[in-house]
Amino acid sequence: MTRTRLLMLLAFAALPALAQDPPEAEQGEVAEVVVAPVGGGLKEELAALATDPIFTSAVAGVSVVDAESGEEIWSNNDAGMMPASVMKTFTAAIALKTLGPTYRFPTWVMTNGTVDADGVLKGNLYIKGQGDPTMVVERMWKMVHDIKIAGINEIKGDVIFDDGYFADTTLIPGWTKEEDIQDGPTYFAPLGALSLNYNIATLVIRPATSAGSPAIAQVETPTSVVVLESTVTTGRAGSRVRLKVDREVDEETGKIVTFKVEGSVPAEGDTERIYKTLADPLGNYMSGFAALSKELGIKVRGSFKGGTTPTDAELVVKEESDTLVNILAEMNKHSNNFMAEQILRGVGAEVRGLPGTTEKGLAVMGEWLGTIGVPPADIRLVNGSGLSREIQVRPSTVTRVLSTMWKDVSVGPEFLTTLAVGGRDGTLWARFRESGLAGRVRGKTGSLTGVNCLAGYVISAEGKTYAFSFLVNNIEGASSRARSVHDRLVRTLAGAQENVADAGETSP
Repeated sequence: MTRTRLLMLLAFAALPALAQDPPEAEQGEVAEVVVAPVGGGLKEELAALATDPIFTSAVAGVSVVDAESGEEIWSNNDAGMMPASVMKTFTAAIALKTLGPTYRFPTWVMTNGTVDADGVLKGNLYIKGQGDPTMVVERMWKMVHDIKIAGINEIKGDVIFDDGYFADTTLIPGWTKEEDIQDGPTYFAPLGALSLNYNIATLVIRPATSAGSPAIAQVETPTSVVVLESTVTTGRAGSRVRLKVDREVDEETGKIVTFKVEGSVPAEGDTERIYKTLADPLGNYMSGFAALSKELGIKVRGSFKGGTTPTDAELVVKEESDTLVNILAEMNKHSNNFMAEQILRGVGAEVRGLPGTTEKGLAVMGEWLGTIGVPPADIRLVNGSGLSREIQVRPSTVTRVLSTMWKDVSVGPEFLTTLAVGGRDGTLWARFRESGLAGRVRGKTGSLTGVNCLAGYVISAEGKTYAFSFLVNNIEGASSRARSVHDRLVRTLAGAQENVADAGETSP
């Protein structure tokens, strides 16, 4: 057994779950499956999958290879298709290859002024971002607190926010669905080098103490770029939750978002949270920083505004994110589009220079794919999250990436730990839960309307690891039809001894 393979197998065995499983009562009974060697009939069993109606009613393509050697085991219709969020495996790979698993996204607090004995900064304070996709208000509180600990109690000048690390385009390229641009679903959050709370506003609605009274509505993290208007009432105890949100972006500035919430929540009911995207990441960041500065007693005599950090500025505080490998695990296990796009722009900035753009990140990715034998004609790359109907990759290109990462002793084990674990966490926690099968699958799901994909690794009963990619496009009707065949493929590779044709899927 090679050292690379040993490290991979250890990673399979030891990866902790990053997502908390639902309570046992919600998981249902876990079936038992005997996993045994398939023997010489594996290719025949895989070929039998091609008789499933999904291969005629939709556009389906499959590639299965030996992860160690890259040798093809079976393929069917190796054509260009939409990978949806399977695209995030490419982003994770290039980020690990270029930035390294221990990379942390920094936020620099700097000044070119002087601080006197009373803690008064005579000059400006600069906040320079580098695309941290995990900055939340709790971490910003610590950053502001550290500024105060560093001896700054008052700022005579301005607080200037420098988001020039990224280009000023904020929307994810390749997704032009007008409904999403208007409504602001969380999977389509805007991007920015200075981003806070994933650039999402959380609207909190809770019932009043008596039916008939107006419900209590507020923004969880108040910000100057969000206006909340609520006509929600408190209904009788036991009534249904009825909430409707209209999102309106100020046409003149394009920055202020007004959320108009109407409906009712039941008396004595739970607090409801509604998540919608902002329109102005920088304005949200500045507003949060201003509020925390006031809360922590740092007086600012000047204004809060955007700008550029001078070259002679000196460091006051450096705030860093978690390590890249842990961020990638969150990205892949829970399919976070915002993280994927921020990370890809970071790759572009670090390798191709400022400002970081999606195009620069994709250029780096394309060059790497070329070095592992993927012809440029085989791919059409648009973004790093897979949120696009314009992306085209072959199933064999996905398995080429997976096999390459499996053999890469420098970052391969870290790549493996970013994937969801079948039956245990992430988007695969409710699938492959059977005793004997749980933990044998590491994978990345991907879905859009009419698209359902799964790719990853399976350990067979013999201890052999297969890399697989199963992309299904143009699905008419329920996507569960594709998921069912995905599961059959995985069970076949694992050697699950059951009637795989009748193996149902576990509802989440």
